[in-house]
Amino acid sequence: MTQPEESQHKVSNTKSVSKTLAILSTFDETAPMQRTSDIAMKLDMNISTVSRHLNTMLDWGFLERDDSTGFYYPGLEIVALAGAALQNNDVFRHAFPELQRLSYKYDVHGHMGIPRKTDVAHLISSSSERTMELFIPMGHRQPMYCSAMGRALLAYMAPARAEDILKNSNLQKRTPDTLTDRWEIRQELIRTKQRGYCLLLNELTEGKGSIAAPVFDRHRNVIAAISVSAGVHSISQPQRERELAKAVMHVASKISGKLGYYPR
Repeated sequence: MTQPEESQHKVSNTKSVSKTLAILSTFDETAPMQRTSDIAMKLDMNISTVSRHLNTMLDWGFLERDDSTGFYYPGLEIVALAGAALQNNDVFRHAFPELQRLSYKYDVHGHMGIPRKTDVAHLISSSSERTMELFIPMGHRQPMYCSAMGRALLAYMAPARAEDILKNSNLQKRTPDTLTDRWEIRQELIRTKQRGYCLLLNELTEGKGSIAAPVFDRHRNVIAAISVSAGVHSISQPQRERELAKAVMHVASKISGKLGYYPR
């Protein structure tokens, strides 16, 4: 193969990989199962091209297909990859046992999430025996602007980055109490940073409240957040709020310390 031919071959392979990843990225919570035509329309791609890539991923186990309907959905090879990724994720490794202990000690639901564009993606969801109804699956995304973990992240990000995320967020009312005015959200971010934690009541889900705190790496960058959730009537009680806020901040600090962070 001549040098120009080899170069052209590499470009072709790169485009093929990009198409495969683009197709795979169309699957999410809003579209867990899709037909070939659905994906082709989303990506403005030729149906035969999409079909070829789908069949390749089907052969490799990254997708599965319901033969009765023709719908494709993520396969178990993706779960295996997620497991491998989490085994090498220091935040996950340090946070998981801490959140389990937190959940059972205070009878709340524990979460850990990381920033992804304008959302926070859940990596850990830990329940006590009485909080199973608050279970959130791994990978579930919530908007940063109206979630406790999201605001904890925004409050400690570089201001320019936080502002960019707010400008690019679809600020919609999730409940009657959801803040959608950027100035009001900024004021909440200021309060979050002043007290060291975010208290969110009835904004993401009616009747539910959360308390969240940031997690930092050794470079002092905020890279994750942890939170606890419970019924709003419980978590909004001043004594309960203080108790849970102290516990959440302690665990977040403990995880940050294991990642090499130390306060100035």
